Amino acid sequence: MPDVRHQMMYIILITILLTLIAIIAGGIIAFKKLPRVYFFLMLSILIASPIVVFKIYERGFKLSVIPDALQVSSISYSEEESWGFGPGGNEAGIRVYPLPERIANQITKRGIEFFNNLPPNKNQKKRRWRGRYESWNETPVKEDRYWKQKKEGRLEVYDYICRYGFCINIDEKVVGQATDIVNSEGNYYAYGRIGLIVVSPSNKLVIYMYNG
Repeated sequence: MPDVRHQMMYIILITILLTLIAIIAGGIIAFKKLPRVYFFLMLSILIASPIVVFKIYERGFKLSVIPDALQVSSISYSEEESWGFGPGGNEAGIRVYPLPERIANQITKRGIEFFNNLPPNKNQKKRRWRGRYESWNETPVKEDRYWKQKKEGRLEVYDYICRYGFCINIDEKVVGQATDIVNSEGNYYAYGRIGLIVVSPSNKLVIYMYNG
């Protein structure tokens, strides 16, 4: 089953535990030795530090599904949810990333050749499956046995994300844009071990969505 969210949940639990231990231990020592102002300052740092560390990790984790060659460095939208832990858990999500204009122009000029000649990602072994896609295609995304077109001849993003019956509420504008991109020409997509990535040079966007 997908593990996109599971690692984050484990880190949250570990962070909470370590924070509690640090607060209790530090509080006992500092309360006896420090002036109240310094004590509360130290307490604030102890509480905030694990949160900051986790946010940095979370951002890196979400960016790691994007091939390095796309030079994506930020996330403009993210809606994700998980239900349960381990092999029996389920999850669904969508992320939107701004695509640098320089890369968008290269893709427009080179087309599918750009993706067929992507260089290897850095630290791929550490990233495991994330960021690695072996078979790129031009949009529109082709339907399959699990993702069928509607009567209008279009694929619906919700049908992919909510395939296993676990769904999320996505901003209507994001849904509309993502649906147009997967059904329009001029974009490029690939399936990874987990999830689907779609690159739209005209919109200067990268969309990653997954189910499980």
